[in-house]
Order: sequence, then structure tokens, then C-alpha cells
Amino acid sequence: MKIMTFTGSKGGVGKTTILFNYAAWLAQNNYRVLLIDGDFQANLSSTFQTITNENTLLDVFLGGTPEIRNVASNIDLLPASPNLDKVEGLIQNKMYREYLLMEWMRKNADTINQYDFVMIDTHPEFGLLTKNMIAVSDAVIVPLEPSEYGFQQLKTQFELRMAEYREDSIDPRSGKSDIDAKVYFIGNKIQHNTSESRTFREILSEMDNVIGLFNYREVMKKALTLKQAVVDMPDEKLRQYHGYKEHLEEQFAHMTERIQND
Repeated sequence: MKIMTFTGSKGGVGKTTILFNYAAWLAQNNYRVLLIDGDFQANLSSTFQTITNENTLLDVFLGGTPEIRNVASNIDLLPASPNLDKVEGLIQNKMYREYLLMEWMRKNADTINQYDFVMIDTHPEFGLLTKNMIAVSDAVIVPLEPSEYGFQQLKTQFELRMAEYREDSIDPRSGKSDIDAKVYFIGNKIQHNTSESRTFREILSEMDNVIGLFNYREVMKKALTLKQAVVDMPDEKLRQYHGYKEHLEEQFAHMTERIQND
């Protein structure tokens, strides 16, 4: 079982869209997937029509009763709460506040271990909530896009924050950090006819922790609105996007192999 957190320091890079489509591909390939929506904007929960304040991820942090819901074949969801934005203030004074999700997973290991993948969406920030997600993760996946101003700077900023988090989480008894997640980057919204995208692709091709390069197509942008992953769409709906489903499947297969084998 692998736990993946999708995060980043900037919104609008397609993080939730990629996660949603990737989960659908994994489910198609008979993997059991648990989604955890850690973003108070709840876009992932909304996509599965599960907007609620009852028995949500918030209850993990407040000692309530979170409820995992089945939302699709091979896909379950622990939904977000719109009140997740208050969680940092609510847990600020708790002991081991950055390990509360880890503790809940430990107590519910029999349930969690039934899944092949746990995929966590986050709000684009690096606060206590995101740190809880990273603490339980095997992989942290950060999307970048060519239209970001100074995407290399954003990449470097994230790496510095991760390094600080690892340093702050060193166990004095062993001298080792409790944070052992590997950081991967994916390139998103790459267009074939712009010099910006060509330069972006060239730079990413030289990085050994880039595990996916996703071309831009309008249908990918619409996936959340349509509440249907591209890999689940019938061929007639994808006629004008010839080869794009195959492109996604190839990238998702590469991501899965890399995460499983590293």
C-alpha cells in the first residue's frame, strides 16, 4: 500500500484534476483506492457529490467519527469539511499536532491496509494540515506548469520547506527524521506549440524526480466539472482529442511504476 499526497505552494496548477483522473485509472486497473480530501475548498468531494459537515476528515483531528464513503467502483472517499480551514487553530496546542492523521491511520490500520493506494488532496499551503498529510506519505507529488512565473523558484521553495520539515522532525533518539516521503514533480498543461512549454519540457527532462508530463487539452480541464475522468469517457466524447486518453494512461502507468519501485 502506497500513500501519495498531492500538494504545492500555488493553486490552479491542476493538482486535483490530475489526482481525480489518476484515481479513476487506478480503479480501472483493479487497484483499491482511498481518497482523502484535505482541502477545505472540497473540490474533490464535490466531484463525487459528497459535500457535508458530518463525519469528515475534520473529525480525525477533533476526535470525532470520520466516515469513509464508497463513491465509485474501487474508490472510497473520506470527504473534506468546509471548516477544515479552522483546523490549524484548533490543534495548535495539541501534543504531536503534526502526527494526528498518522495516529488515526494507526488506530484504523485494518481498514487502511485494505487499499492499494491512499491519495490525499491538499490546500496549496504548507501549514499543519499539509504537514499531517506529508507525515503519513510515501510520496509527495507536486505539479508544475509552464505558465507559472518562475516555476523553478516555486520548486525550490517547496524543496526548502520540505527540508526544513524533515530537519524539524528529527527524532533525537535515532538522529533520523520521521518524514521519509519522497518528493516527485509532474509537469502539467504542456502545450506543443509554445516556446515556453518546450523550454519547460527540456528542463523537466533533466530532473530525475519528474515522473509525469501531461499535455494540455481542454477536456482535462473539464473533467471535474463533468464529474467524469477522461479515462472513463466514451470514445465518441473524445473524438476531437484523439490519442489523449492513451497519453494519460501512459503517464499514469509510468507514475505508478516509479512510485511502487522507488
